[in-house]
Amino acid sequence: MLSDKFYEKEYSENSRVSEKIAKLEELSISMTNLIDSGNSEKIHHLEKMRQKILKDIIKKKETVSKHLESKISNIFYLNNRMIEKVQREKTKSLDSIKKKIKFYESYKQF
Repeated sequence: MLSDKFYEKEYSENSRVSEKIAKLEELSISMTNLIDSGNSEKIHHLEKMRQKILKDIIKKKETVSKHLESKISNIFYLNNRMIEKVQREKTKSLDSIKKKIKFYESYKQF
């Protein structure tokens, strides 16, 4: 609701933290979408941005309010999804490489 947005912007003591958490969530969603579309190579820059934001939050020791918990849990969920998908891609890629190696080794024997 519009009133909720106004309340968060005007009266929230952690408006900077809330902006950073929102940016983290946005980056996580973008990274997940890139992995889903098969462009996992392009997420390196986004990951650097995410790490910078996280380091900034930790460095300043900013407190996180209760209303941000759902966004934070969503970020963790998206991160777990990304890790699982990257591991599956990595396994698939390694399997493909192993098959090629076996093929060339068997071809070498003839």
